[in-house]
Amino acid sequence: MSNYTPEPDSRTESEHYHVLGATLSITADAETTNGEYLVLDMLVPPMFENGLHTHEPSEVFHVIEGEARLHVDGRDRMLGPGASGYVPGGEVHGFANEGDEVCRVIAVMTPGGAEDFFREVGQPTEDRSLPEPVEPTEEILQSVFAIGERYGFEFLGPLPERVA
Repeated sequence: MSNYTPEPDSRTESEHYHVLGATLSITADAETTNGEYLVLDMLVPPMFENGLHTHEPSEVFHVIEGEARLHVDGRDRMLGPGASGYVPGGEVHGFANEGDEVCRVIAVMTPGGAEDFFREVGQPTEDRSLPEPVEPTEEILQSVFAIGERYGFEFLGPLPERVA
């Protein structure tokens, strides 16, 4: 899985970060959108989840490739290619790729401003390939949680078992 690289494109100004095994590309941020939104182009490896959490910006997830589980307000929704899911600001939610294939998702957060969280927790990378899989240690997770708190993220634990 770690050698997955999407087709080349013209986004030469995107910033790429490895975050807990996923690759996030910041394609638009608060600075370039007058504070209105943040756009992340994400490569999500199999069996990845970001856990239950909250943040003030609203968020839209749009799946390009693969399938993703979006858990919002105690309910699950499976999103396949071309499907979108919405998370109101402040709502408890989480996202996971429970499949065997890489999932590519566009996430838009509004208003913008959360990009510095991803810049701080991620490791910059020159390209959009996935890193080697990582098993986050308690120390790494506590660091992510502390950084998130500074940016208005609250982490609440793993996603619950899937519900219909």
